[in-house]
This record gives sequence, structure tokens and C-alpha cells, in this order.
Amino acid sequence: MRIGHISDLHWLDLSGASPSDFLNKRLSGGFNLLAGRARKYTHKVVREALETLKSLGCDHLVVTGDLTNLALPSEFRSVKEELSRYFSKDNMTIVPGNHDVYTHESAAARRFEAYFCTPSQGNLDIGTATAWPFVQLKDDIAFIGLNSARPKPWFVASGVLGSRQLRDLRNALKHPEVASRFKIIAIHHHPIRTIHAPGESIRDLKDRQQLLDICEEFNVDMCLHGHNHTFSIRRHAGTLVLDPGSAAIEKSATKTGYGKFNLYHIQNAALQSIDTYLFSHDRFSLWKTTLPSDLPPS
Repeated sequence: MRIGHISDLHWLDLSGASPSDFLNKRLSGGFNLLAGRARKYTHKVVREALETLKSLGCDHLVVTGDLTNLALPSEFRSVKEELSRYFSKDNMTIVPGNHDVYTHESAAARRFEAYFCTPSQGNLDIGTATAWPFVQLKDDIAFIGLNSARPKPWFVASGVLGSRQLRDLRNALKHPEVASRFKIIAIHHHPIRTIHAPGESIRDLKDRQQLLDICEEFNVDMCLHGHNHTFSIRRHAGTLVLDPGSAAIEKSATKTGYGKFNLYHIQNAALQSIDTYLFSHDRFSLWKTTLPSDLPPS
């Protein structure tokens, strides 16, 4: 199976927005857009990523959050329509990022769930009372979707899973239909700390160690995330932890800072290779291929 991984689309659509929609945390987000964010993350690059993935024969798409910029209804509606042009809902695993619950209002309205948590988001009943976690079984692969996104104060972008979701994740991984498959977790926030600085505390995953412990205990094969906008391949015990970077960046100070996505080749419940594509000169081209022999140690 060929699995595409994109993240941090930051899809902007202000259709129907009113000034009152910005009398909250969106005010700071609006200033960021005016300062250049709207020109850095573009629809053009996201469309090119989706078109390239489709042309490469991608069988299933994983989107690890921050689909929207400001969690406006127009953004959710527009990005959902764009994704559906390339992949059916049964061939996508989508989890939210902090920008998808940007305000308390958008979280209370359960806007992300309303647009993306359809009954087909999970096709295995694991006995949870809420949408998280969910499990999708596709051939010999189990996709497990987690929600680390919570509405936070201004300038804070941290995430948390919480004890209930961690407990339900353990129960899901114990399920015989999951335990016997190649296991892929999708989450927005990074479970391995990447920046050792005081500012990391306002953007990290608060219960990351608990998640890593569960991955190790249940032999999770891959944990796919976003949030950092930076390509990385790390490993914790037997779990590969992967961030493709943002799939939307058109303008960057360095070549490696442009938009990227990953394509994972999995056959017979084993990873064969990781192809990473980079946006440059108005198109995505193969940037690097990582083979199992190239993967980092724990």
C-alpha cells in the first residue's frame, strides 16, 4: 500500500467572516496573516501536493492536523471540498491540529468533528463513547487517529491527549484486529521533543511520554505527526516518528523549507521505503528516499 502523509495545510478562506469573528484569539492570527503567513502557505501548493500524490498512485491519505488557519466554517468547508476532489472519505485518515480548534467557540461547536468525523472515519468498533481514538482497518494496516488539539490562550499551541484517550488507545491496541496488523498512529503534536528551549512548553504535547510508553508496549510501527513544519524522521524503541513538514509552504528562506509530503511504501506489513517530495519551481519532485537501512536508531 502507498500511504501519503501531508500536514499543516493552513487553508485560508475568509468567505462570510465578520469583524465579530475576530474578537478573540483570531485577532492575533489575523495579524500573522497580514504579516505574511497568507503568502507563505498557499492553496496552489496544497493542490499540487494532492495532484502529485494522486498521480503517484497513493492508496490512502493521512492528514495530521492544522487543515485550517482560523477554524472558520468557510475554511473547513473549502478544505474538505478540496480534499474530496482527490480522495474519498474512506481513503483518508484525518486528525485535528491546534489551528482546527483555534477558539473556544470552534471547539464548543465541534466544528472539526462536524466536517470530518463521519461514521466511516473509523470502521472498527473499539467501544469508545467519543470520536477519539478511532480505528480504520485497511488490508493489513490499522490506522489509529488521536486528538491532541485543545483550545488554548493567545500564543499557546500546546496539546494533550488526556487520561481517557490514552486509556482507550491502550484498549484499541489490544484489540486482536489491531494487534495483528501494521499499526500507524496519526496525531498532530510531536511526541518527541524537538526544541530544547523555554518556548517549547507552550507548543509541546503534555503527555508525550505516556504516548511513547504505549507505542513501545504495543509495538506501534509508525507515529505520524505535524505541528513543527519541519521534515524529520526519529525513532523511539521500535516506533518510527515522522513529520513530513508543511505541505503548503510556497515561500521560504531556504530550499529545504518549502512544502513537503511523504509517501510510505508498505508491503506485507513492513515498511519498504519513504519517499519525500519537495515543492520547487512550481512542482513537487522527489527530494530523498529513505530505506529501512537508513532509518535512525532509537
